[in-house]
Amino acid sequence: MGYEYLLTGLPEIHAGDMAPMSMEALDILFDEHLRSKDKEQLRLLKVHGRKGACAFVRDWIDFNRELNNVLTVEVCRKHGLNPDKFVIGDLPDDVPADVRTVSKIDNLYDRERQIDALRFAWLEERTKMITFSLENVLAYYLMTEMLNRWSELTHEKGESVFRELVKDMKQGIKL
Repeated sequence: MGYEYLLTGLPEIHAGDMAPMSMEALDILFDEHLRSKDKEQLRLLKVHGRKGACAFVRDWIDFNRELNNVLTVEVCRKHGLNPDKFVIGDLPDDVPADVRTVSKIDNLYDRERQIDALRFAWLEERTKMITFSLENVLAYYLMTEMLNRWSELTHEKGESVFRELVKDMKQGIKL
C-alpha cells in the first residue's frame, strides 16, 4: 500500500504555480503520514545524503550535481575562471541541449526559472509511470520547495546573490 490518501489530498502543482503551502506545513503533514523508513528518505533528501538513500534520492542528487556542474562551467567560462576548482566530480560527457540552452540565458532571473523548469521536468518524467509511491511524495516535496523559494525571490535579490557568489569565487582564486 502506498500513499494514495496523502497524495490525492494534496493540491496539484506545476512549474510556475504559487506554492500550495509553506514548507513548515508540508513537513508537519508528511511527519504525520509517512512511515518511519520513508521519513528517513525525506531526511536524506533534505541533507543530500547518499548513504542509505533510495534510488530516487540518489538519482536526484546526481541529476542536480550534473546540472550544477554544467552551469558552473558556463559561468566560469564567462568570467575567465578555471572551472576545475568549482566542479564537483566529473562533468557528464553528453550535456543535454536544453541544459546548454539554459546556461546561455543572460538574464539571471529567467535562467533560474528555466533551471527550475528543468528540475520540474525531471521530477515529472521520473514519477509519471508510478503513482502513490514514496517517489511521488518526495517529488511533491521538492516541487513545493522550489515554488516556495520562488515566492520569496525577486529579480533584484537573485541578481544580488549571484553577484555575491561570483565575487566569492574570484576571491577564492586570489588566496
